[in-house]
Amino acid sequence: MASVDETKTAFGIPLLMGAIVFGLVAAALSYVYLKSEEAALMQKYAGKEGRPVTVLVAGKDLRKGSVVRQDALSQREIPSDYAHGDAIRASEYEKYLGRTIEVDVKAGKPLLKSFLDDSFPVDFSDTIAVGRRALTVQVDDINSIGGFVRPGNKIDLFVNMPLGFSGINASFISADLIDSIPADLLDSIPEALLEVARGASTDDANIEQLVANALPKDVILPVLQNVRVLATGRDPYRQQLDDLHYPQPRSERKFTNITVDVTPHQAALITAAQDKGDVLMILRNRDDEGSAAFSTVSAQNLFTNAFEMAQAAEGQRGRVSAAAGVDDRGNLVDADGKTLMSAEQLAAAGLTVNADGQLVDKDGNVVDPADLMVTADGRVMSKKALAAAGMTVNASGQIVDADGNVVSAADVVVGANGEVMTKQQLAASGLSVNANGEIVDSSGRVVDTSTLIKTADGKILTAETLAAAGLSINANGDIVDANGNVVDPNSLVVSANGDVLTTEQLAAAGLSVNANGDIVDADGNVVDPGTLITDANGNVINQAELAAAGLRVNENGEIVDKDGNVIDADTLVMTANGLLSKAQLEAAGLSVNENGEVVDASGKVLDAAAVAAVAANTPIAGGSRRVDMIIGGASTDGVAKSTTLKATD
Repeated sequence: MASVDETKTAFGIPLLMGAIVFGLVAAALSYVYLKSEEAALMQKYAGKEGRPVTVLVAGKDLRKGSVVRQDALSQREIPSDYAHGDAIRASEYEKYLGRTIEVDVKAGKPLLKSFLDDSFPVDFSDTIAVGRRALTVQVDDINSIGGFVRPGNKIDLFVNMPLGFSGINASFISADLIDSIPADLLDSIPEALLEVARGASTDDANIEQLVANALPKDVILPVLQNVRVLATGRDPYRQQLDDLHYPQPRSERKFTNITVDVTPHQAALITAAQDKGDVLMILRNRDDEGSAAFSTVSAQNLFTNAFEMAQAAEGQRGRVSAAAGVDDRGNLVDADGKTLMSAEQLAAAGLTVNADGQLVDKDGNVVDPADLMVTADGRVMSKKALAAAGMTVNASGQIVDADGNVVSAADVVVGANGEVMTKQQLAASGLSVNANGEIVDSSGRVVDTSTLIKTADGKILTAETLAAAGLSINANGDIVDANGNVVDPNSLVVSANGDVLTTEQLAAAGLSVNANGDIVDADGNVVDPGTLITDANGNVINQAELAAAGLRVNENGEIVDKDGNVIDADTLVMTANGLLSKAQLEAAGLSVNENGEVVDASGKVLDAAAVAAVAANTPIAGGSRRVDMIIGGASTDGVAKSTTLKATD
């Protein structure tokens, strides 16, 4: 007998199978029902809104200026009644490939015909205006400006070619056509040679050969200027991208040719240039309508150009720029706001900007920026200090002296106390400026500029020079004599042999300094301080007194006799009866008393005739003469060495 479990199993399996079958049937009926409902709905809406159409939509965000490409498009079905009249059907997409989008289009939005530029040429030839021609020119990486030339750019074309192809040569002389040579080429020939050529006979072969040698062998000529580039390699120019202010596309990183927009005649010129020489391509700004101001350039012009650049640089170094104020960053600026010195540079020059925005020096004194001038090498000088030195600045930024002579800013030196001096004034005092901008003496020792004094005649005096004259500089910076009396620097004069002369010394010689700072004699005649000498006792000797003793001052400021032998000023003594030397006095057993009188060993004063006899019998000695000595042997360069010795009689 079957168990209960076996009975349940026998009945359960058929029931399960039946449930599955009925479920499948229900699902199938549901699918059929839904499809019928869908068809009914489609039929319903088709009747009201039209049949669906497939249109082009943006497959991704398309920015203004983008080019329509197949990979940027997608398709979408929408009811025809909802399709925009300008919507592009999927079936006609090829007609719009390559067009430029004039508005931004979001991904999924329909692409409308009105969004596209409709002027894009169907063919490259459509980019060429009527009457114009497209010509392709070979280029390399240099001529393509490293590949930076783009379609639509403007370029200039030059050619480097042998002068002989121009038809201009030395035979122009024999044909009397020398002045038919272009001016730029004539500039390459020395003017003296041209004058000879113009005056030479037509059969003078030597002159013709000279001119032939002087003419450049190769020249660079402008061929065309302001030429528009239609294409670089296979990338064409798209006008609509320029109209939209978008860059031209670049599909090739490097290209070996460019296509330019020219007239037929210009195309012929370029072809001739390519055939006869090397074509050079120069990129220009597309808004630049200027042209080259030359007809030819040759290697000879390089030398002229180099000299002109050097002169321009020298001229720039010689000028100064006027400051106008300080900007909000603490920079010194000119009237146009151009920075002349940064805040850091000002600080290095001892100038800073305080909390009130004022420019102050290291002592806190307010400095008017309008009083400052800046040199090309970044030095600051004051207009007041320049004026105190008798110099001003003209409209061209040049420093000029009282006579209007231009003084190079590079030759102007500013001392620690702000006083202005020139290198020429320093040199006259045996001083110079080293590589660090420091003032040094003849031994290279740095001189404290705060101790330098400038006299009325522009001489620079050092503390050592003043000390030799019994003068010094006190704590207040004043010049004082041995008794502490202040001495006006404008009353000091430097003699030819470098001694400082005081007004007392000048007065003893019957001289004085007038209101203009000139040394004058008793009659008011100006006396050149370069002709004055001081003797061993500090007495001033003038040119006439030197001449009476058969002496003079040479161009180097040295006292020399009629044979050119140098006489040391310290060996000379000025007496009441004329100029003598220590050697003359000693040889005669004589001396000079405090009144300048010549006396013998007993103190008896000699009369003028006796003094003259001493001078006549014993020539002025104790001087020196320069002797050129040749050292024996030879140097490494084969030239015998020589030196100049100072020999004493």
